[in-house]
Amino acid sequence: MKKLLFSFSLFLMAMTYMSAQTVLGEGYIKMEIVDATSDDEQMAMGLEMMKGTQTEIFFMGGKSLSKVNMMGGMVETTTLFNSETEQMDMLFNMMGQKMHVSSTAAERALAQNEQAALAKEMEVTYDESDTKEILGYNCVKANIAHPSIQDGMSFSMYITKDIKADPKMIQGLQDIKIEGFPLEYVMSMPQMTMTISAVELKQEVDASVFDLDTGGYEKLTLQEFTDRMKQFGGGGFGF
Repeated sequence: MKKLLFSFSLFLMAMTYMSAQTVLGEGYIKMEIVDATSDDEQMAMGLEMMKGTQTEIFFMGGKSLSKVNMMGGMVETTTLFNSETEQMDMLFNMMGQKMHVSSTAAERALAQNEQAALAKEMEVTYDESDTKEILGYNCVKANIAHPSIQDGMSFSMYITKDIKADPKMIQGLQDIKIEGFPLEYVMSMPQMTMTISAVELKQEVDASVFDLDTGGYEKLTLQEFTDRMKQFGGGGFGF
């Protein structure tokens, strides 16, 4: 269960490291795990606990911030990204274990060489015939493919071109151009399916949300944090 918890917490973090640039200039989007199922009884129990997990994304000017709250607050992450300096600060709190990770673009690139190589082989295709409306935005389906993806596994998004996102801040997809902002993710594997969808959107945000309170957090380098995560069965940022 601990490994499942860390795997999904890292998956959610990867889905929220974005720098948002929209026609609105600033805003707030709340994403939520709206569906998670499995034929495996033990995995199904873990997934049931994940339902309702929320990710909040705030963006204003050159800053974006994401907050993830899992399992009733047992795991919380807050990530602040400055698109001008490409500085990233993440606060990670799991059951009282608090870590503050500050990293530069160069440090993240060094830590993600393997993931960057894999990303270059990924392909994004758009199915204009598969559309849906999410929170008033018209979205089209984007399918992500990679030669290493096994049969029975798939990853897709529903994106809107009315909201732009910086693909460099989507972990593992830094080299892939995504033509819009994803308002829904669908991940399918042989034993499980998970859907994360936007459930709320606001056009204004309070600037004070970008002021991080790092009191009580242990300061770690990106490598130190990655090593710490491996001890819990996770794989750091490039799990």
